Amino acid sequence: MVERILEELHGEEPISGQEADSGVLRDKTNDAAIEREAVKEAAKKTRRRKKTTASFVTSCFQDLYRLTDEVLGRGAYASVVTCVNILTDMEFAVKVIDKIPGHPRARVFREVETFHHCHGHPNIIQLLEMFEDDTHYDLLFENIAGGELLSRIRNKDKFTEREAAEIIRDLATALKFLHSKGIAHRDLKPENILCVSTESLSPVKLCDLDLGSGIRFSSTGPMSNPRLHSPVGSAEFMAPEVVRTFLASSHAEASYDKQCDLWSLGVILYILLCGYQPFWGFCKGDNCCADCIDCRVSLFDNILEGRIVFDREGWDGVSEQAKDLVSRLLIKDPERRL
Repeated sequence: MVERILEELHGEEPISGQEADSGVLRDKTNDAAIEREAVKEAAKKTRRRKKTTASFVTSCFQDLYRLTDEVLGRGAYASVVTCVNILTDMEFAVKVIDKIPGHPRARVFREVETFHHCHGHPNIIQLLEMFEDDTHYDLLFENIAGGELLSRIRNKDKFTEREAAEIIRDLATALKFLHSKGIAHRDLKPENILCVSTESLSPVKLCDLDLGSGIRFSSTGPMSNPRLHSPVGSAEFMAPEVVRTFLASSHAEASYDKQCDLWSLGVILYILLCGYQPFWGFCKGDNCCADCIDCRVSLFDNILEGRIVFDREGWDGVSEQAKDLVSRLLIKDPERRL
């Protein structure tokens, strides 16, 4: 699956055990060690707070950080803003989530738990702290200077195969880690991929695990590949099996698993190589808008058909090996997907 992507990108070897021990990929032993270190670090922070004056002993976000005017992103329930630590003047990013009906507390805590399990991974953004008051949750993250991959795509028609390979390799590494824990990201798209540096495309980090499936348990422990039923994601990057959950009349009629992320990865690779997305929705209306139902239906039909075209503009000079990787990621049957 994801391992084969890593093996095939420019014929490079899979990540070695030494690299895995350094934080790229972990087994259960390493996870336990990480959790122990997290507990120790939390204890150290508590002891340090006890040694400080009373004015510094606080759990209130506003007492420790000040928001800037730089809005990094905005969604239905939350916004991401740059903030500055009042004591150190260091910059961070904070996700401010409104406490409103329709966004339950359990969903926020599931996202926090997922980030906890990703602690230390070099290709997943790091959650540093969480605050809660009567009206908001504040999730404090490391600040990634390079911005969204989407901005780089908008400023450049297409990328070289080497550039695309470096980005896909980082994403595949992050997905392998999530999938090893039975977690599907479910919203893989350029807006949720951050470039670490302003000077280069890679490395990149995966962010926004809000729609992640989280770790699910059975009577014997964590499930490695649970069946999922919730119709979530961004339409242009949805796998056919996820589209079917939108169209199904009940959860019993359609389901999917973490293989849906590989389809989304294929859509991103397609865009990087040619400069446009593989599946579109069209309508004949004169007043078409961003939320056009006819366009959405047309898009879903095209995804379900799953026909990939490489003879249009932008594919001249792209190697057959790269096209083959795209084709195997965008296979309709998730069981046969790469």
